[in-house]
Amino acid sequence: MRLEGKVAIITGGGTGIGRQAAIDMAKEGAKVLVAGRRLEPLNETVEIIRSHGEEAIACSADVTKIADIEKMRDMVKNEWGRLDILVNNAGSAMIKPFLEITPEELDYTYQVDLKSVFMVTQIMVPLMLESGGGSIINISSILGVLGTKNQSAYCAMKGGVVQLTRALAAELGPKIRVNCLCPSHIATPMLQPMLDHLEATGKMDKLNKLFPMKRIGYPEDMSPSIVFFASDESKWITGNIFMIDGGLSCYC
Repeated sequence: MRLEGKVAIITGGGTGIGRQAAIDMAKEGAKVLVAGRRLEPLNETVEIIRSHGEEAIACSADVTKIADIEKMRDMVKNEWGRLDILVNNAGSAMIKPFLEITPEELDYTYQVDLKSVFMVTQIMVPLMLESGGGSIINISSILGVLGTKNQSAYCAMKGGVVQLTRALAAELGPKIRVNCLCPSHIATPMLQPMLDHLEATGKMDKLNKLFPMKRIGYPEDMSPSIVFFASDESKWITGNIFMIDGGLSCYC
């Protein structure tokens, strides 16, 4: 198995991309701590993993709070004694015209989408170094590379994750590799309200036709890349910004 003997933390592990990645990393032999604010979906993820005979634990944690991040670190250290893989997946989305965004909304987007990635990584890196190094996978967005209207705050923060990835790859190598995955439209609970609206208004086909692959993505389309960057198969890849977008960025 590609991740046998490794220990992973994935934030936002209760649903969507995080849940699928946790399941697939566990299938490859990793022991996985799934973290998020809501314990019920985290426990569901853990039960799925354990039903396959693999190891996982849940940690109810808010990645914007230092004490909660430290709780994640301490829990994984006490349970398995090491950390090899960190997937910074937790995030939020906001669609709002630039001139209508309040300082409070901007600060919230910053806290969840950028500062949390910085702080979770800073707190976890010493444990990863104690364990001999490893791999960090940051989940950004194609909007961290491209731009679009009515999502200026989100674009800014996801762009920050892209640049943080590059800076950390330069600083933490060779012990720790840091890469960034930039998905487009992935059918997750966060995106579901928009998808429901498109279905109800008969516009879903119009969205699908924007992609060379002629469809949006699903968590199952993301997780193989997460597993790859977590594994030793990517041992000479760091600082990479990898688009997973069904070809959408070809047109931009």
